[in-house]
Amino acid sequence: MASGRHRHSRRLDARGSAVPGPGLKSMRVAIRVDASKEIGTGHLVRCVALAAALKKFGCEIRFVMRDLGLQVAKTLQSGGHSVELLPAPRSVMPHGCTGHAAWAGVDQIQDAIETAENIGRPDWVVVDHYAFDSGWHSMVRARSGAAIAAIDDLADRPLAADLIIDHNLHVDHRRKYAGIAGNALLLGGPRYALLSQRYADAPRYVPCEEVRSIGIFMGGVDLGNISDRVLQGIDLAGFKGWVELVSTSSNPNLAELRQIVGRRSKTEISVDLPDLSAFFAKHDLQIGAAGGATWERCCIGAPSLLLIVAENQMSVAPALFEQGIAAGVTPQRSLEVKDIRDAISALVRDPARRAILAERSRALVDGLGALRVAEAMHEHRGSR
Repeated sequence: MASGRHRHSRRLDARGSAVPGPGLKSMRVAIRVDASKEIGTGHLVRCVALAAALKKFGCEIRFVMRDLGLQVAKTLQSGGHSVELLPAPRSVMPHGCTGHAAWAGVDQIQDAIETAENIGRPDWVVVDHYAFDSGWHSMVRARSGAAIAAIDDLADRPLAADLIIDHNLHVDHRRKYAGIAGNALLLGGPRYALLSQRYADAPRYVPCEEVRSIGIFMGGVDLGNISDRVLQGIDLAGFKGWVELVSTSSNPNLAELRQIVGRRSKTEISVDLPDLSAFFAKHDLQIGAAGGATWERCCIGAPSLLLIVAENQMSVAPALFEQGIAAGVTPQRSLEVKDIRDAISALVRDPARRAILAERSRALVDGLGALRVAEAMHEHRGSR
């Protein structure tokens, strides 16, 4: 669903490749995003996907990140991205204006000033950060002259963006953002899911009557080590098949997880996979956090049990549960081992339900969302 001041026309070919239209010029785009133990890595992953799509349109991309303890800037640079690293916070953040203000590590006005000093004069500034509201947007726009694109999930604070991208499932995104988004162009729904284009072409999961193996991915950080609880739930459910747990080197519990997996039979751990599409297609049941990887699982058509491990994931999971696109535990917010066990047991015994989850999730996301957003940014900037 697209709403606002402007509707963009399609310039994607049958495989989703960008087809430059007449008059399209190369743009400079700065992307302000962070990753930390508290934030996780999902915001960064979707920004990298958008950056790749923008590069297909010939855009010059610069990431701006604050040093919040994870060594992700080096990973971005090794992938060929330009990165400006803002200094680490010097003190504990005071209570701020938005519910996630502490995530930034500094006051949002200070961050806006430092960001503007490091981006020059781009055409767009993309910001994916719950800590920043209309004050940050307005200051960066005034100092840089750029249009502002805000990637958001929560609609919990005033926004002063020219473009808002919310790829979550919602009955009415205009109502969700009513009163806080001004005249911004709104791109809403999984049609705009910010995935690597590899997902558009990746093999899909093929349903099977039997659950031969289970995949676990609780996000790039998994601060609460929920992966261990999932493994316990699998054991209590009596599952005897193969289990693959995926994590990243940003996970503070990685050493402990390696030890846990080493004591188990038919269990392996994979770390820092460059692409999870094959992993999502490989297993007959996926168990994961209800974050950004949810849309990757959907695109592959992987039958999924989603666990809500953070408050912001309440903007993702409930609608998927209600429409039978993903399964959850009972109660929805529970992370108790016994509730995880019960949900796993029910899904393992119900191939018909798993087949429905696979079909409905696959129909929701086609993997071309990032290209659609990149196209909209080109068209919208050209109309200003």
